[in-house]
Amino acid sequence: MVNASLNWASITGIVLAIFGVISAPASIAQIIFLLDRRTKNNKASIKRLICILLMGIGRFIGSLLVGGILFFQGWRLDPILQFANFLLVMGLILETSSNVVRDRKEWLARRKFKIAKLNK
Repeated sequence: MVNASLNWASITGIVLAIFGVISAPASIAQIIFLLDRRTKNNKASIKRLICILLMGIGRFIGSLLVGGILFFQGWRLDPILQFANFLLVMGLILETSSNVVRDRKEWLARRKFKIAKLNK
């Protein structure tokens, strides 16, 4: 038997699942951005790439899993826990989106630099 209702937990579950689907291409773009910098293949850059890859995979799978659990089983939580889950998910999204916006700004700046360099 599947029991789902529209409450804070189910809305948070839907938002978290959508965030997980959106975060996968963002992680891939971040990896491409780091590889496109043409940095030296030293241990620090390789460790950073592996860390970003693992975080992207974990964020994708974890967000879908936790979002599904919250959507289908969130009706069991009392309102205080539902609101706490809502605050946690919104904090996660805000914290992650700032990094995505920063990476996009850096990518656009590098792109303008490359275009200006090619036009000379």
